[in-house]
Amino acid sequence: MKIGKGSVIGVFSPSWCIINEAPEAAARAEAYMREQGFEVKHGKLWGRKNAYRTGTPRERADEFNSLLRDPEVDVLMASVGGNVTNGMLPFIDYEYYKAHPKPVVGMSDVTSLLLALYAKTGIPDYYGTNFVTSYARLSPYRDIALKCFCDVLNFEESYTYQPPAAYSDELIDWSQPLTEEKHIPNELVTLCGGKVRGRLIGGNLWTMMSVWGTPYMPEIKQGDILFIEDTQSCAEWVESFLAQLDLCGVFQKLGGLIIGKPRDYSDSETAMSYCDFVYECIGRPSIPVLAQCDLSHCAPMLTIPIGLTAELNADARTITLLR
Repeated sequence: MKIGKGSVIGVFSPSWCIINEAPEAAARAEAYMREQGFEVKHGKLWGRKNAYRTGTPRERADEFNSLLRDPEVDVLMASVGGNVTNGMLPFIDYEYYKAHPKPVVGMSDVTSLLLALYAKTGIPDYYGTNFVTSYARLSPYRDIALKCFCDVLNFEESYTYQPPAAYSDELIDWSQPLTEEKHIPNELVTLCGGKVRGRLIGGNLWTMMSVWGTPYMPEIKQGDILFIEDTQSCAEWVESFLAQLDLCGVFQKLGGLIIGKPRDYSDSETAMSYCDFVYECIGRPSIPVLAQCDLSHCAPMLTIPIGLTAELNADARTITLLR
């Protein structure tokens, strides 16, 4: 089914209660999506607040399951991430999802849900735009994000990402009005050249560690292309997480690596960049590695599938999705 004007987006809230904390931003995102021709259906936790979350793990899973079973809903999109999406995972109706799949999209802490759905069913889903934090932004960032979201869900044979001319790495206070955004000249960075085709797996690195070693984490297979990104991370976390991947033999299996722009990274007085730790952890890579990609917490957020095949050409600095 093609996604576009007239499609119904069911918004679920798997962790942080952003709609309660920032109702004007939520309203701005909804108004924008309706202006673009989409219908928006609220999950039953829309506007709910339970301390740092929208509800208990079972309540949050029930909201997701209800939207999944709703015949009017075409796409399920997270309102935002947070820190506790992994608590929902035992209560998701994987059997219904496998029998009646719908596109599921989100980013950041939603990584755990996306990886779990793919691990349990083998059905690709999408690391991409969260409803509020992508579409409450200003143009052109929200326009670029929406076009990529639709293109990635709708492409038939292949799709090559077009890096935006500029990006913003600001930390937004969503409870305040948004009147302007930064425009930083954009450039992808080749850490190691080469071209490879492989299955895409990945998401937010911090969140990936929350399901690592569980039945909700897909097995990393020989030749996979891993994509990772982080926000508000520090050198010691990056070193630890990359070391964890190395200890698990991940870098020995990978065919390629894609690194998203790290937002608000602290070098913890090491004078080392995020990518410096890649070199320190695994040495000079022997696989194609492309960094500073727009699959991150920066704006605009581009959408990338988990489970589909891609061609990574680090020399040409391109990523092409393939059916």
